[in-house]
Amino acid sequence: MLEAANDAILITEAEALDSPHPRIVYANESYTRMSGYSLHEVIGQSPRILQGRDTCRATLDRIRQKLAAWEPFREELLNYRKDGTPFWVELNVRPLADDTGWYTHWVSVQRDVTARRQAMDALAQHARDLEEAQRLAKLGTWRLPVRSTRVSFSAEVCAMIGISREVTSIHAGQLRQSMEARSLSAARNALDRIMLLGETASFELQLLRDGLSFRTIWVEGRPERDREGNIIAARGLCQDISERRSIEHALLWNATHDGLTGLFNIEGLRTQAAGILGRARSQRDAAIVGLVDLDHLKLVNDTLGHAVGDALIVEVSRRLQGFFGEGSCVARLGGDEFVFIERTKDDQSALEQRLHDLVSLLKQPFEYHGRQLDCSGSVGVVVTCEFEPSLDSLLRNADLAMYRAKEIGRGAFAFFSSDLQASVERKVAHLDLARLAVGSKLVVPHFQPKVSLETGALIGFEALLRLKVGDRILPPSAVEHAFENVELATRLGDEMLRRVLEQIRQWRLENFEFGSIAVNVSGAELLRSGYPQRVLEALTRANVPPSALEIEVTEGVLIGRGAERVAGAIRQLRDAGVKIVLDDFGTGYASLTHLKCLPISGIKIDKSFVSDMLEDESDASIVRALVGLADALMIDLVAEGVETEEQVKFLRDCGCKVAQGFLFGRPVSAQEIVSSSVDPCASSLREELEGQTRRATSHGST
Repeated sequence: MLEAANDAILITEAEALDSPHPRIVYANESYTRMSGYSLHEVIGQSPRILQGRDTCRATLDRIRQKLAAWEPFREELLNYRKDGTPFWVELNVRPLADDTGWYTHWVSVQRDVTARRQAMDALAQHARDLEEAQRLAKLGTWRLPVRSTRVSFSAEVCAMIGISREVTSIHAGQLRQSMEARSLSAARNALDRIMLLGETASFELQLLRDGLSFRTIWVEGRPERDREGNIIAARGLCQDISERRSIEHALLWNATHDGLTGLFNIEGLRTQAAGILGRARSQRDAAIVGLVDLDHLKLVNDTLGHAVGDALIVEVSRRLQGFFGEGSCVARLGGDEFVFIERTKDDQSALEQRLHDLVSLLKQPFEYHGRQLDCSGSVGVVVTCEFEPSLDSLLRNADLAMYRAKEIGRGAFAFFSSDLQASVERKVAHLDLARLAVGSKLVVPHFQPKVSLETGALIGFEALLRLKVGDRILPPSAVEHAFENVELATRLGDEMLRRVLEQIRQWRLENFEFGSIAVNVSGAELLRSGYPQRVLEALTRANVPPSALEIEVTEGVLIGRGAERVAGAIRQLRDAGVKIVLDDFGTGYASLTHLKCLPISGIKIDKSFVSDMLEDESDASIVRALVGLADALMIDLVAEGVETEEQVKFLRDCGCKVAQGFLFGRPVSAQEIVSSSVDPCASSLREELEGQTRRATSHGST
């Protein structure tokens, strides 16, 4: 047990305090580790081997007296290790007696307290520095003798409490009349501790000066003793800290409040929310957390100026404060967003009516300098459950509900529900999968054939995005939200283009006749600076001619912001020999002017027209018109979504020359295409396509 102890343990003989010395008869491993001496170096030696030049003689004298009286003792002593390093040790020493009561040994339990002593010395130095700073700050002094009712002051204290500097003392009763009740109680308690217990005490006083305003006075007191140690007075220092306290309160207010509206900010909201949610939980009430987003505040700022926008924010904050009563909290998160939290016992119907009233209140016109301005807000609300999540989670859910309210129609309210959370999780999953797909090369193009309706020959493919995750092949819908992110959409597009060009190069090496390959391009990619250069550089790296590539764009990218940049990118690619095809033609907002002004190589009839053209005369007329338009402009035309031989006959009768759809083949991997073309045991893909077209053509031939 002694060897396993963390404390150093030393046993010496109890005799020979003077000469030669009490010899060490035992030391444990902790002692040798603490002292730096080995066991054979200390056995038979005196404990004095650790003492040095700065070891306190007074402490050694006290130790000697205790040893002589055979009394146990505790002391702290400065010792020195074998290498001369000083260290402080706490000694706990007690004598050991034999069965006859004769003292035979001393047992010393020692602990290294160097770190503690250094900390105490640092604190003592800090206290001395503080005293000096107080002296330089010209602090006032005070003194109250025992059994006296008069307090004497220095001139500085007189100025603090508003009395003449010539007055050297004042009756305690006069001070009590100027003190706040809590200050009077604090002063009495502090004086009791000083006078009766001999302790040092500090406290703050709220003192009414000149009958006008309270001043905050910091007071420190300590006992004054006579030569016999009796307390004869309490004395100490005073300092007027009114300005400091005022600044601290202002800083605290600014840290927890919004400067424009005076409402709580996010930090203040956190302190208030904890209490409201806790009380609701303890009383088994529900609590609602709502997020209010003002509609069209940016428009107000841009058209009427930020001063009007600020006035609108202030007015909304006033309405919200008036709407929610005591026990609730209204805060401004910044910009045009507000948060409210309150307990409620309302059922769903009553809660909906209350929110309807809130939205109606926000919709009331706002008058500014004689002008009537519209004001409205969208509100998202989450109702807490028994075990509500953190405030951040509640705010996040309320934010989701608020965006749902904006989708419903601005100036509305919506509740958070699990489907909103599922939508967010789905979006996050899409983004994560897209990042993984780009970083881990999971993009695998699949190819759907385009065939000639005249000969049944394969004339090209459309490359469609697929993701290979394990054994599964996932469609683009698995990452559809990634296309809302410009960076991710661009990276996915670049990776898709690279993989398609690699496949084109491979097919060219294998002498596989594939015609041309079409690749869909998003507006985000076309708007990204340098897109044409990246495409042409990728063609050069893959050693693929531009004529082997088609870029398919939707009508939507040709209008709105960035339309000029998109048009410039299309022209650069077309001039380099890349074909440009307008996809899903007829479903967007493009004008026929785009077909005239832009170098479009071809258009694709959207499958929504093709699927219904046999039953809907309007769709049939649109298809005929588009075929005629393509012929007149001398551009290619492809009919998408062809699934039946009857549709092939109709398209051929209209003069449509190229089609694409499940009738001719679903999107498949490059390996499946090549294997079906060269494997003699499998039916030839081209023969199958040509046969399907011939059968469809024969049914409609005259």
